[in-house]
Amino acid sequence: MSVSNASIVTAPTSITVTGGTAVAFSSLGLADGKQTLFVATDTDQRTRRSIDVSVKPAKASSSAPNGYTQPRATLTLKKPKVLANGKITVATLRVEMAYDVEYSQTEIQEMVDFGAQFFCDSDFTNFWKQMSPQ
Repeated sequence: MSVSNASIVTAPTSITVTGGTAVAFSSLGLADGKQTLFVATDTDQRTRRSIDVSVKPAKASSSAPNGYTQPRATLTLKKPKVLANGKITVATLRVEMAYDVEYSQTEIQEMVDFGAQFFCDSDFTNFWKQMSPQ
């Protein structure tokens, strides 16, 4: 199916990942609302997977609808690969969420649930694999 006809569930009772093997991440520490995690078992520094975690809190702003900017949370997964020619490329997955400070916990959870389905619902598989908006 294509994203043109996509459907996702509102208020799912669960979104779970089953099977597979867990990949453990370790922290390099927290500083200025940012943290970097890495896979310690990736012994080659050139191909070590990592996740950058950052949070920007809401700030007062006279131009914002309610007087505050939206807080923003971002996760960025980086997966380097050494190409056949010896050069290094990095596949990147960035997930970001921002919402008004007046959103309820239920509204925020709905956004989280929708986001999870963007990655695991079959309606979006071709979008990710073929990078096609159809």
